[in-house]
Parts: sequence; C-alpha cells; structure tokens
Amino acid sequence: GTIIAVYGSNLASQTGQPTSIPLATALNGTSVIIGGIQAPLFYVSPGQINVQVPFELDSSKQYQLVVSANGAIATPQTIQLSPATPGIAAFSDGTLLAQHQDGTLVLPVSPALPGEYIVMYLLGMGGTDNPVTSGNGSPFDPLARPNVTPVVTLGGTQIPVAFAGLTPGLVGLYQINIQVPQNIAGGNQVLTVSQGGNVSNTTILPIQQQ
Repeated sequence: GTIIAVYGSNLASQTGQPTSIPLATALNGTSVIIGGIQAPLFYVSPGQINVQVPFELDSSKQYQLVVSANGAIATPQTIQLSPATPGIAAFSDGTLLAQHQDGTLVLPVSPALPGEYIVMYLLGMGGTDNPVTSGNGSPFDPLARPNVTPVVTLGGTQIPVAFAGLTPGLVGLYQINIQVPQNIAGGNQVLTVSQGGNVSNTTILPIQQQ
C-alpha cells in the first residue's frame, strides 16, 4: 500500500501523471509489475516512476519488480515487503508536516498549541482492517485503520492516538490525529511513530510556549 519511487533510465517515453482515481496501471506506454500484479501509477518519467505497492501482496515476502516501457522489459529487481514501515511527511529541515484543525499548517510561526488536535501525514503504515483495493481512494465510512497499531512518541513520551488510518478519498496516504498534551513544554519537540518495532524518521513539532 505504500508509495515508492523507482529510479533508472528510459523508464518512460515522456512524463505523465494520472488525472483520475482509481489510478491507472499503464501510463504513456509504461507499467510496473510487482509480484505479477500491475501496480497503480502516480507519476512516470524517463528517470523516475512513483508507484503504489499493491495491497494485495503478502507483506512478509520478497517480490520481483519489473518495469515495462513501450514493450521493453527492464531487469527484474527484488524488493522485500514488511507489514508496516512508517514514514512521516516532513519539510526539508525536519519540521513535521501537520495541520491545525482549521487546515492551516503547523509552522514555527504558527506552532501547535497545548491541548489542540493536529493531523500529521504518513506513508508505509501497511494493510488496514477495512481492505482497500490498490489504486482506489480510501473509504470515508467505514474508515480504514492500520492492522499494526502505531505508537506516537512526542518529546520522549508516548501519547494517545485519536485516529490513525488511510486519509479518506486519497490513494496510499495515511494520517494520524493526535492531541498535543496540555502540560508539554513549549519549543521544538521530537516526534516519531513506530509500528511493530519499526521506527519512522525523526521529525520536529513546534509547540507554543506556555
């Protein structure tokens, strides 16, 4: 279910992106086959393809990934899947990409407030209790929650998760909703997410001084 980037040369004759959901599995003559399944495409270009690893694959196994471009077949590459390997969306400086409840971004000039709920975004949280077909938008009702329970750590302390799951209407994007603790110290606090022992990248959440 995660989104990966495949790099190489002559991967597509021209750049292209899908314009609708469900995502296409062939674009500008290019397709990607993982474990015998044609994978949904987010973006193709001569040097890079962004593709969704199919939910239908077994998360404990290795598979062959093959790119087909205008009838030419690339050398198969082996990829290893895992049940969940969370990756948090962040800015280049490591600041967490998150939103306040009004939809505006959490930034150093607009930090999270103690007690408020914020939404962060992730990839790689794995299969869900409400299975979603690869390439399809995630459901609104019932919501699709990850099979492997995530643990959020903020400032070195585990905090409750209000919601974790696929973002409704989008493909392959997950979100976690948390409430910033009332008693947390202000300033930049380290935030990570772990699932089944796999720990995400380290991010920074700016919090308003009390």
